[in-house]
Amino acid sequence: MAYKTIIFKKEEGTALVTFNRPQKRNALNEEMMKEVETALRDAEKDSGVKAVILTGGEKYFISGTDMDFLLGEGKEPSPQKIYEIHHTTQSVYRYLSIFSKPTIAAMAGYAFGGGLELALCCDFRIASENTKIGTPEIKVGIIPGAGGTQRLTRMIGVTKAKELILTGDPMSAEDAYQFGLLNKVVDEKDLMDEAKAFAKKFQNLPGFSVEMGKMLIDTGINMGLKEALELERIGFSMLYSTDDQKEGLKAFLEKRPPRFRGK
Repeated sequence: MAYKTIIFKKEEGTALVTFNRPQKRNALNEEMMKEVETALRDAEKDSGVKAVILTGGEKYFISGTDMDFLLGEGKEPSPQKIYEIHHTTQSVYRYLSIFSKPTIAAMAGYAFGGGLELALCCDFRIASENTKIGTPEIKVGIIPGAGGTQRLTRMIGVTKAKELILTGDPMSAEDAYQFGLLNKVVDEKDLMDEAKAFAKKFQNLPGFSVEMGKMLIDTGINMGLKEALELERIGFSMLYSTDDQKEGLKAFLEKRPPRFRGK
């Protein structure tokens, strides 16, 4: 498929989705959302892909939602129109949030509004030192509408989430790291190397076990502890039916590296 708003490629078991609207600082629009979803579905079906990196490159991640897309030709969208737009957006973000393979947001420059909300749907976030992170929607009379009020709060807590959402002031990468929003902060020139090195961690791991671990964490966090522990017990037991579990135990006993096949 020929993409217009992203660059999609695969290298050494990693799918790389690069946002490519430099004239708009990678602001999100409908076409870009659809292309991101198409690329993700391609990566999920490809057994050779073990992890996905989403990035805007070393200059900026996503500056927010393109206002031309949000407002449309009339410049005064109805609540119904906005509701419909965000139904589509949240559908793509929801798919990213439950994606079966590890996802990494490699962030630089601006990660505002819908860009931050997209990054929150990834499993891991690596940012360069120059990254500014925020939800500036309040400054134009609205609030985050693609998961920001919910995912951000669950990730960094009510107090700091309220500060970001209700003031619209940005946060530095270092502060975001301190609040647990980022896995790593790196030098600007090292961003993509670090992201690719992180993605390579999953190349030789048992893919279904990784997928099961992701599901248990993401599902269990929204359950009561008793129910979540029972779900964990079921998931843990299921893995004993896999070839990778048998290979892992055999390799351990034979004191050699395991050769996992994702089965």
